[in-house]
Amino acid sequence: MKIFLALILAIFLNAKTMIASYYAKYGIFGTIAEASAIYESNATNYKIFNKVKALGLVATLSKHMVQTYSSIGKVKNGRLIPQAYISTRKKGKDFYKRIYLFDHKNKKITRLKYKNGKLKAKETLPYYTPEDVLSLYFNLPNYLKKIPKKEIYTFYALGGRKSDGRIDVTFPKGRELKKVKHTFDDEKGVYIKANLYNKVFAGDKGILYLVIEPKNWVTLKGMVKNVLKIGDLKGGIKNFKLIP
Repeated sequence: MKIFLALILAIFLNAKTMIASYYAKYGIFGTIAEASAIYESNATNYKIFNKVKALGLVATLSKHMVQTYSSIGKVKNGRLIPQAYISTRKKGKDFYKRIYLFDHKNKKITRLKYKNGKLKAKETLPYYTPEDVLSLYFNLPNYLKKIPKKEIYTFYALGGRKSDGRIDVTFPKGRELKKVKHTFDDEKGVYIKANLYNKVFAGDKGILYLVIEPKNWVTLKGMVKNVLKIGDLKGGIKNFKLIP
């Protein structure tokens, strides 16, 4: 379920707390996962927390796997600047945790690997990015306003391509847009295609489609193409709560 968090990203608003829940369906397996997302911020700090829990047969096969993703950092001039990105994975009796620490001054990212509470490795990534995939999503509305219109928008964030964090964002057009709209039952909103260059599941190519509410940047539906060469993984919003 790596990068599945992209399906559960919520919104970019000036509110202090936002909570959303999502579902994920996969072919004949039906609903295979549920997810929740929490965004908290004030004038100077922010925290994003996402949790994904496997359900049904997938839960059994994955030893009831639960994954979480967090981004913690500062808010400066309306932009989220991560200080730490944390991912955890509980599978059976094992608990894995990775902490990524951003050193923006020296342009490097340090990764700490833990297993069952014990530090297994400490290393510096071979590349630096100014943000992670969560903070990038929340920063995206502002970026798109400032960047001149183009066919492909290229960004670099932790969680993108393994070699450098590259992520390409495009707006589907023509036949592609028509086909994606049909897949999403003509859901109203802005259609975005993201190439993460990083497989979400075995067999796919890291291609993600999102339908976003333009007024508040809520992700309404999402899809990962060609998972395991069997079908598409689809997700959608169930509930949303705004706490001013």
